[in-house]
Amino acid sequence: MASKKDLLIVESPTKARTIGTMLGGRMTVLSSRGHVIDLPKSKLGVDIEHDFEPQYIKIRGKEEVIRELKAAAKRAGHVYLGTDPDREGEAIAYFIAQAVAASPDSAGKPARRVRFHEITPAGLKRAFDEQSPIDQHMVDSQKARRVLDRLVGYLTSPLLWRVFARSDLSAGRVQSVALRLLCEREREILSFKPEEFWLIECDLKTGQGERFKARLVKCEGEDCRISSEAEAKKIQRELEAGAEFRVVKVKPAERRRSPGAPFVTATLQQEAARNLRFTAKRTMSIAQQLFEGISLGQETVGLITYPRTDSFRVNQELLAAARKEIAGRFGNDYLPEHPRHYRERKGAQGAHEAIRPTSVARTPESVKPHLTSEQYRLYDLIYRRFLASQMTDARYSATTVTINARNYRFQANALKRLFPGFETVYGDSEKEKPLPPLKEGEEVLLVKVNPEQHFTQPPPRYSEAALIKKLEVNGIGRPSTYATIVATLDERDYVRRKEWKLFPTELGMKVNDTLIPRFDNVFEVGFTREMESGLDRVEEGKEPWQQVVRRFYEPFQEDLTKAEKELEEYCPKCGKRLELRRSKHGLFLACADYPDCDFIKKREKETKMMDEKCPECGKPLVERESRRGKFIGCSGYPECKFIKREPQGEAGPPVEGKCPECGEPLVQKKGRFGDFIGCSGYPQCRYIQKKERAAPKELDQKCPECGKPLVEREGRYGKFVSCSGYPECKYRPGKKRAAPGSGAGLA
Repeated sequence: MASKKDLLIVESPTKARTIGTMLGGRMTVLSSRGHVIDLPKSKLGVDIEHDFEPQYIKIRGKEEVIRELKAAAKRAGHVYLGTDPDREGEAIAYFIAQAVAASPDSAGKPARRVRFHEITPAGLKRAFDEQSPIDQHMVDSQKARRVLDRLVGYLTSPLLWRVFARSDLSAGRVQSVALRLLCEREREILSFKPEEFWLIECDLKTGQGERFKARLVKCEGEDCRISSEAEAKKIQRELEAGAEFRVVKVKPAERRRSPGAPFVTATLQQEAARNLRFTAKRTMSIAQQLFEGISLGQETVGLITYPRTDSFRVNQELLAAARKEIAGRFGNDYLPEHPRHYRERKGAQGAHEAIRPTSVARTPESVKPHLTSEQYRLYDLIYRRFLASQMTDARYSATTVTINARNYRFQANALKRLFPGFETVYGDSEKEKPLPPLKEGEEVLLVKVNPEQHFTQPPPRYSEAALIKKLEVNGIGRPSTYATIVATLDERDYVRRKEWKLFPTELGMKVNDTLIPRFDNVFEVGFTREMESGLDRVEEGKEPWQQVVRRFYEPFQEDLTKAEKELEEYCPKCGKRLELRRSKHGLFLACADYPDCDFIKKREKETKMMDEKCPECGKPLVERESRRGKFIGCSGYPECKFIKREPQGEAGPPVEGKCPECGEPLVQKKGRFGDFIGCSGYPQCRYIQKKERAAPKELDQKCPECGKPLVEREGRYGKFVSCSGYPECKYRPGKKRAAPGSGAGLA
């Protein structure tokens, strides 16, 4: 009797195709198409009274997939689960095993777990060699995260629905912390008051006439802080009044720049944003494609390792291959004596590897014909970063020259690259700065003193990459969640992007102002970091998952109860409680005593924050909506009633033709009734070009009064039909005519 074929279940159809091709039919490979079991969408799905037990259900629409997997498992010899090698992948494997209910295989063993860190023949062999049972601690850690996120989302979001009367808003355990960081930074920027300071730079020259610049760094032995023009001019006068400039110290040194570590998820997202202008979501989508497999003609193979990782580890085989490639391509001068190893961050998942190419032989140029433009650019970035991480330092000669003049000390710097090292492959070199040869004790001559006024700058707004870095440094979220966090803020319209910076919208600011005063101790960086550490302890088997959830839920429940009472609203007509209701137009607040009381709370008009500030009070301008349309006004209303008026009749771009009255060019203008064409000589010439009306369109009907054809005309109030014999015949369909002899005109 022929032996049964083994079954491998993965979550992605693309991954299933790639692995199936590699195995050459030796094993059946099927896809679960993601999760098959999850919490219900229609209710909380967490039994708080019974130790936060999640109430999982089969996902709607996955019945056919589950039936297919069940049938395949019954026919199979051994069943393997090859979902992604992280917590979520472990949970998917666990629930697939439950849904499929794979019977113990022919050897009396349950379904086995295999983890693919790279989809290559070697990666597959390694995964099957290291097969193991499902890691229950990883499953519990993911279960805790899912329960925590569900509790926050399903219990807090209704508060926002009540306040804003709209159901497309949400709160999240990590999402709300990220929004808080953005809003706090925005308020720092808005409240920032710039301070004036001055820098003084001197143009100097040697006795041989070679010129260079030096900057003032100390005044009478103290760090220079020049806060006014008067101070700067005083120093300038003193220096120009015959001050002797003498070199007192020349300090040469060698400076080294070391390569960065190979990519982890956060640094990949940051560098892809900086170099390629990819959003985090786009970066991870492309990286997943490179991981799951690319057809290279002769083979289909994964080009990079698993892209959701926080570990810098690289296996010895690839390190050796990288060193051989570097020596062969660039020479031994570019090869460190020993392979470089990078210190892991606390809590990093050590079983993972850094994001790297699966083979250094697959150079970006060799695979370029098989990749899309975006795939090539991201693969090239990953490949070069990995290769550079195993190369020697770049070396620079840095010289610092100190020059004294009276009680003032100046400094000039020179920089020259001695050896490019890793910069040959990845990274911009520092800008070289020359200096003429200078010796201690040498006198140099003053050419010019250049005082420059500056102002302190507010802290910069976060870019997506900078926000992810902030989350990563503070231990908030995990590699698989960074892109989702920012994408959710985008989808909820809590932020908008401008020049690659994240601006909280007026809605985002209001949501933040609703949540943070009421959940300040829960949606807080330190508390969220501790929750992430708790999830790590669950994965390590050091703490039960229920205990971590309980530690979060207790303060959260206290805040939630207070917030619900504080945000409770009552009907101004009858005093009964207002309830959240839903209609075909969305959510609204109405009196609980309906139909006896018909009060409905009007929805607050939305506003949009602008980049301009009010010229009267300095607060930001916002775009509001009134019954007459959108307008721009001060966010400080009603204290400040400033409204930005559109300039009436302001000259715009020129148009063809000259003014028939004065001969000046005609221009496009904007008026209170819309755009129009007028004379550029306004106000001396007030000519306005009348809009040409379309020629009457003749219809296939006759006038019942005079027999002439009816025509369609364009009038002040739109199109209408009338007699082509106008003005002799004033017939218009629908207009009542007066009785003959009555003396009345058109009704």
